[in-house]
Amino acid sequence: MTKRLIIQNRKHNLIGWYNEYKSFSEDIDKISVNLATHNLRDNATYVGTSFEKRANPFDDFISKLLFELANGISSRGQSVLSGENLIRFKQAQGFDDIIKNIITVHDINSYEELKKWWINQQVGNNPVLINRAIAACSQELSSTVDEGKFNQVFYWLQKELLIPIYPNTQPQDWYSKNIFTIKHITAGLAGVPEIDKCWISICVWEMYVNISNPFSLKKQIVKYGSPGTGKTFTAKQNTKLLFEIWKDEFANGSTFDFNNHIETVQFHPSYTYEDFLEGLRPKLDDNNQAQLILQNGIFKEFCIEAGKWECDIANLEANIPKLKKWKDLTINDIEVFKSELSGNHWKYIFNISDKEKKIADAVPPFFFVIDEINRAELSRVFGELMYCLEYRGIEGAIKTQYAHLNNPDTGMIKIGDDFQFFIPQNIYLIGTMNTIDRSVESFDFALRRRFRWEEVMPDTTLLYYHLLQHNSKWISLSENLKNLNKEIEKEPLLGRDFQIGHAYLWDLNYSKELTMTEVKNAVWKDSIAPLLQEYLRGTGREDLLIKFANKFGIN
Repeated sequence: MTKRLIIQNRKHNLIGWYNEYKSFSEDIDKISVNLATHNLRDNATYVGTSFEKRANPFDDFISKLLFELANGISSRGQSVLSGENLIRFKQAQGFDDIIKNIITVHDINSYEELKKWWINQQVGNNPVLINRAIAACSQELSSTVDEGKFNQVFYWLQKELLIPIYPNTQPQDWYSKNIFTIKHITAGLAGVPEIDKCWISICVWEMYVNISNPFSLKKQIVKYGSPGTGKTFTAKQNTKLLFEIWKDEFANGSTFDFNNHIETVQFHPSYTYEDFLEGLRPKLDDNNQAQLILQNGIFKEFCIEAGKWECDIANLEANIPKLKKWKDLTINDIEVFKSELSGNHWKYIFNISDKEKKIADAVPPFFFVIDEINRAELSRVFGELMYCLEYRGIEGAIKTQYAHLNNPDTGMIKIGDDFQFFIPQNIYLIGTMNTIDRSVESFDFALRRRFRWEEVMPDTTLLYYHLLQHNSKWISLSENLKNLNKEIEKEPLLGRDFQIGHAYLWDLNYSKELTMTEVKNAVWKDSIAPLLQEYLRGTGREDLLIKFANKFGIN
């Protein structure tokens, strides 16, 4: 079910990649059949494929298989094969046989032969390019061609019992573990309509992005990077996927709604502790007179809602000292307390059939997204919550600045004679920020340590597939943006943080009849040039704009 949810959740964003993947896979299947009667370099080998009408179908096919940034299967990442080395490859002895073998046979032997041949060409090992080439030729392999990233998914799938444990006696190479993984994922999705081998292969990569390397590593995360890289959008998208996976496992058929489990705020310079946690604010009384009373902020109200399970257990612990700690408590451990835990929020938990499931896993996740987190004075906004960020749950409960004014309507939990506050274990706190914002310094070292930091870079591969799906005439915009960002990154005055995000070229509201040149000029004039002018304002180097324009393809 998890695998199906990943595909369904992301289908609308991945359809461009899927179409290109399927198209190239179908081309290779036809080439494989034609190779039974023709040689690799014969034009007849490419009849019935997208290369058939090309002037040099063999050269174009080899370029896509080995050289291009994105070939429909995956991006080449940081691995690079130069154009000069590509020519050397095609001239090298045995090249045609090696390529024919991975197309028609694509077994472990042809994979090992490809690796050995590649290394013998003395152009470096390039495992990502090697794996990508054979993955293009076999739908029994996934599109996750980076072995380190694939292994994260591979071991996560086993830990979650989504595939069987891989025997230590079997080969431990990328190819063999891939075959094993795709075989068992395919079996698990048998009978699910509209999910074919291409979707399954893409699913493995999405597992790497969204699950095996997600918020679970730390429940406080900051996504940072250039403007327009989709930090807030992807944060919301990923949280919805994680919520749906939780619901599928623990509360299938329930009325839990994701929209009730996520809150988004945007920080700004005037945002305060009183807005975030609690503070004195005027309120009209029955005589229409303004009175200062304690009112909860948005984050405290969110925590009260998310923490009601932990509060109930903490109140039980006060009378039953031997009750297990929250992280170890199972459903079976609290079965005898059904009468005490009678709230509606407990009903679905007691209906879970596997009573050895931990309560900490069974309670729903809640997601608090802070957009532009670095624009506020964070030490003032968070105050004593710094301690709660470090120590989650009841054990990290503290007295807030206004603890003595709290009452049953505003307080979170009463411990002894005082109301205290804590950040529940099931809250994920996700901040986003643009690194070019000068207020980035508001993150002191103590606060930085409490968050996991994840850089979000412009994704020209994602843009490529998006354009391929929506207007293929404009597809080279992705390459234009890549070239521009390379120039920006190496410019000492700007650098990595000032690259242009792919979102600036995402929803282009221009007539689809515009030529590539026309839309490129329009995007430059309307979106990119004004942004770069602002970056360069007051530097005395406004002349750089001409160089940047040339790199974007504006002459």
